[in-house]
Amino acid sequence: MARFDIEIQTRKMLKPSVSTSDNLRILKLSLFDQLAPRTYVPILFNYLPSSSAISFEKLEKSLAETLTKFYHFAGRFGKDDPLISIDCNDEGVEYVQTKVNADDLPEFLHRQANDIESSLLDLILPVMVHMPSSPLLGVQVNVFNNGGIAIGIKISHNIADAFTIATFVNEWAHTCLTGTISTHNYLPSFGQLSSLFPARLMLQLPSPSTPGPENIIVTRRFVFDALAIEKLRKTIKDDSTTTDDDDMIKQPSRVVVMMSLIWKVLTHISSAKNGNSRNSSLGFAINFRGKLSCVPSLEHALGNYVTIAIANMEADGARKDQLNDFVKFVGNTVRDTCVAIGKASSIDDISSLTVNNWKICVEKLLQEDKMDGYITSSWCKLPWYEADFGWGKPFWVSRVGFNDIEGAFLMDTKDGNGIQLIVCLKEKNMTEFEKHLDNLSSTPIVG
Repeated sequence: MARFDIEIQTRKMLKPSVSTSDNLRILKLSLFDQLAPRTYVPILFNYLPSSSAISFEKLEKSLAETLTKFYHFAGRFGKDDPLISIDCNDEGVEYVQTKVNADDLPEFLHRQANDIESSLLDLILPVMVHMPSSPLLGVQVNVFNNGGIAIGIKISHNIADAFTIATFVNEWAHTCLTGTISTHNYLPSFGQLSSLFPARLMLQLPSPSTPGPENIIVTRRFVFDALAIEKLRKTIKDDSTTTDDDDMIKQPSRVVVMMSLIWKVLTHISSAKNGNSRNSSLGFAINFRGKLSCVPSLEHALGNYVTIAIANMEADGARKDQLNDFVKFVGNTVRDTCVAIGKASSIDDISSLTVNNWKICVEKLLQEDKMDGYITSSWCKLPWYEADFGWGKPFWVSRVGFNDIEGAFLMDTKDGNGIQLIVCLKEKNMTEFEKHLDNLSSTPIVG
């Protein structure tokens, strides 16, 4: 293993540069915030060495300024009921700056790119424990020997989905780069969702059990460039059983193709392990923004604003060697869920759809002794690679793994045409998964 010493140079609770006014002191959470997993979302932004001077004082100052707009990020969960409100008390966010004695950032990331659950990657992320009194946001700025920078972020999922995280990071980068706070008015957006979709005092959904030592979940990364994805699409088009009615199969999106491939491989592994096919479900998040006719003004709402769609397949419901069967299940589920969202005529319709889908998803995940259930989420088409703090745009952005349930995350490659998969599976399943994927994916090169 390469030499990897890390020296913490700064650690503090960073507060907003201007105190939050009393009328914004309590921020109610929405139903969508309440349903989000009680965990931190970890993500890494990695930058090559730059000839531009790096002012860490400016980086820190711009973060404090950005927190005046994202003021609740510096607060704490309410004491009476943590998932009902946030006390926007300006206690601050965890801010850490380190010096990393590793030879070269790109070389280091190349070595860790596949095993992104690596304990080495954990070292360049802030240490956070999800408790009511804990900070909601942690930022760790890591400077490597060659001048490369890795910014590790962890943020409570109960206050932010992927859209919100991307918006926040780009606002911070804009402030650092230009020295001015963006004129975008996000303040009204923070209260809109909770006023329309308030959290429910008695809403409690069971959580899937944490895997025991015999079922340790590991994380790996796979990269599919545009050519690899097009080859998968061709196998769908070449299937003689595809009919004219299969509209979601004719031109499936990159995301539908990749989610279908993940599900196909996992179903194959399950059948081989159990000696027979089992009922299977694939749950995936669908963004509400831009899809609702009953509340059209929430296209840029911040916070959590997604629902879960669930594709279901009975045992022997698909030919295990045919990707297009899985594409049909996933594609039709995307279409049907989006149609239901578009037809919703009231706030109650959306609330009921969201709660019911979450309940069904959790119930299926809890039946792991009878059926297979998996979760995927797409972070594609978000401006992750636009975050320029003054030393150029990142050469690699990636969500880091999690250890709770089996599933996968999809993110764009830097060119926007490929997809990187961050896959989390029980250790005994990962070896088989890698065998299937290695022959299909591109060479896993960071960036």
